[in-house]
Amino acid sequence: MAVYVERFGIKQFRGIGGLELEDLNHVNIIAGDNNSGKTSVLEAMLLLRNPKNFNNILRIARMRDNGSPSSTLPTFDNFINVFPRNSDPLEVSIDGVCMSKSVMVCIKGFQKTILLEPEELYGHGTVVRKMRSSGSLGETEASAFTGELKYDVAGDRGSSPIIEFHSHSRTTGREIEKDNYMNIIYLSPTDHIRSNKFSKIVRDDLYKEICVNVLRLFDSEILDILYLKNETTDRPIEYVKHATLGNMPLSTYGDGIKKVLSLANGIAQASNGILMLDELETSIHAKYYDDIFRFVVKACKQFQVQLFVTTHSIEAIDALLATQDYGQHESDNISVITFRKDEKTNKTLSRTLPGEQVFKNRGNFSFEVRI
Repeated sequence: MAVYVERFGIKQFRGIGGLELEDLNHVNIIAGDNNSGKTSVLEAMLLLRNPKNFNNILRIARMRDNGSPSSTLPTFDNFINVFPRNSDPLEVSIDGVCMSKSVMVCIKGFQKTILLEPEELYGHGTVVRKMRSSGSLGETEASAFTGELKYDVAGDRGSSPIIEFHSHSRTTGREIEKDNYMNIIYLSPTDHIRSNKFSKIVRDDLYKEICVNVLRLFDSEILDILYLKNETTDRPIEYVKHATLGNMPLSTYGDGIKKVLSLANGIAQASNGILMLDELETSIHAKYYDDIFRFVVKACKQFQVQLFVTTHSIEAIDALLATQDYGQHESDNISVITFRKDEKTNKTLSRTLPGEQVFKNRGNFSFEVRI
């Protein structure tokens, strides 16, 4: 089974400090109350995607604002929010054992106020010169971060040049490195609403047929999924082929079908890597949990994907555990990780248990895995 991250620790990240996750498995269910740090742990683990690259941190910092234009913060504010509040100096630090080798990422620095020249805000041009000569444009105060990114990736130790990043720094035009240390795919609770839900599925006819069979749980007359070009824009559009209705745009279907396709596509994208599903059960009715979760776990095995799932739902946990068919074989490919916020210390406490232990205790004693 695929286990790429064997241990993961957070020294500081957002509201989490001193957290250790051990005995990680092929499938890892992360449970806990709201604001206990479940999503933050997934974000922190994304630092392993490209530990040497500062732009990776910026991408992670902005994830919570994606898809919410009304609440979008400036990139600098999102970046500062990944650091624990009231820390001095500012520091984010994680470590772990990945593919049997040690990995560490640490970004550390200070926040300060600086003065920026007009050219640094608006560029060099005639407009700036005219505004300056008229006295309508002068120096501007801005919040800034100065620091350093240090890393240790399987013995390759190093650090970045000094990082200078301020509230007016441009993020567009920054290169996104494709040579990642680990293939990690993250799906938010709302990713299924967006387009591009089966780009990877349609490249494998056998896998596509399996996915279509899962869609038939919702509608037995679904025959296929395909791309058709829009006659006006010449762009490919996602369609579902239906026995009675013909070719129907995927946009006309409900969130359940879109969610299943998003999950299936994410698994294929994460091949030989890690898939993170934040609130797996979102948009899926409980009556479909058994079949869909069994498909997810089986597909992750097929594509050699290590799975991390967050959930609030006891029913979802039970359905995921049921995929192991405990009692029929000895292997246990699930770990259940429970988070709880300690209000006195503001620390995140964790407990990791084998899936079979949770499954048996849940059935016999109504074992509360969410503590």
